[in-house]
Amino acid sequence: MKRTSPSPQERVQLNFDVVTMKELLRDLLFREAGQAYFKRLAVPRRHRWLGAWRTLPTYEAEQQLLPVGGRDINRFIQQFFTTYACLRAEFHDGGMPVTAIRVLRLHCPTLNAALERIHRLECAADAQGLYHVSLLGGPASPPAPSACERG
Repeated sequence: MKRTSPSPQERVQLNFDVVTMKELLRDLLFREAGQAYFKRLAVPRRHRWLGAWRTLPTYEAEQQLLPVGGRDINRFIQQFFTTYACLRAEFHDGGMPVTAIRVLRLHCPTLNAALERIHRLECAADAQGLYHVSLLGGPASPPAPSACERG
């Protein structure tokens, strides 16, 4: 039986200010509503013996990061990343197309053509108010053969 090697994973690091981070979170949490992109959102656990990551329901993430009617969204985002060191978004097997996230389409390096699909995205804040976004992904999976090609 012939074994295929997994497609190579590529990692990209991006740094955003709080305004760009707010746009990214809006893209992730609201613009793709109804799409089955998320496998799960997760935050680090305080007690590692329970596992490294705790699943965070999308609804809870929305309420903590971008509450409806919230006036000082920047403060909510900063408070979230003070409470949780990191936010991880994991996507289904096919990954999320980079083009589905407007902010990433604008800020992702053009030289990185291998990163067409995102499998995992992690966000963390630093003391200077910058947000570090780490993307793990790879090329788009090849299209499934059509009925004509299968014979």
